[in-house]
This record gives sequence, C-alpha cells and structure tokens, in this order.
Amino acid sequence: MGPDELVLLLLDVPQRTLLGVDTQVFSVGPKFMGIKMLPPGPHFLYYCSPNRHANENYWILSYYSVIVRKWHAQAERLIKLSEEEEIRYTEAVRRFEFDSQLGPYNLDSFGDWKQLSSYLSQSVIEHLEPIGGEITIAWESS
Repeated sequence: MGPDELVLLLLDVPQRTLLGVDTQVFSVGPKFMGIKMLPPGPHFLYYCSPNRHANENYWILSYYSVIVRKWHAQAERLIKLSEEEEIRYTEAVRRFEFDSQLGPYNLDSFGDWKQLSSYLSQSVIEHLEPIGGEITIAWESS
C-alpha cells in the first residue's frame, strides 16, 4: 500500500450487491472485500443491495488511507465500525492481509473522474455532506 493510496475495505457485503466507486461499477463476488489503489482525492461510493433495488446509498469519501465499513444485514447498508475495530482492520490492510481479496481501482478511467471532481475539496465536501456522511434515498422517502 503506497502512502498516497486509498483502500476501501468492505466486510460481509453480500454477493450480487452492485457497488460503484466514481465511474466504476462492480458486482460483488464471493471473495470481494473492497477496492485498493484508489488515487488520492475525493471519491464517490454508491451501492445497491441485491434484495432491495430501491435502497441505494451514497457516500462521499476522501483523504483517508483506509476506510473500513461492514455490511449490516438487517438494515442492508454499510455501517461504521467501532474505533477499536477500525484500527485493527486498518493495521491488517497495511500488512496486506486482505490484498488478494481487494479489487484494483481502474486507473484508466480515473481521468474522467478527476475532471468531474476537480472542484471538490475537503472543505466543499464537509460543507455539502449531510450529518453522518450518508445520502440515502430510502431514508429520504420514508
């Protein structure tokens, strides 16, 4: 893991979940545990549970070296871990324990995302981001 690289570790995400980062979309398979080699800067994460097509959630992520989230089966969404758990998993990522289960970010499509996100700074994201960091269609409609 390089010093300027972002890793997104996603625990227990069910198979067939559609998960996107920036302009890239993945269908989660049996060994998928996240995405590695994301370039520095802001990134947009979105996903859709295979069981609830209307439950699409969006986060804006940026400027961290490792982000860890765990799938909450009943809520069908990604949740934050306790600080203690997050530290433990972050250290494991830095020891490359999950490396073979992390898909690489496709740098060939990064130019498009970089152009789209060129005006997003940390302060802009913090200003626009809702409390808790999630923009959730399901919550807005309930």
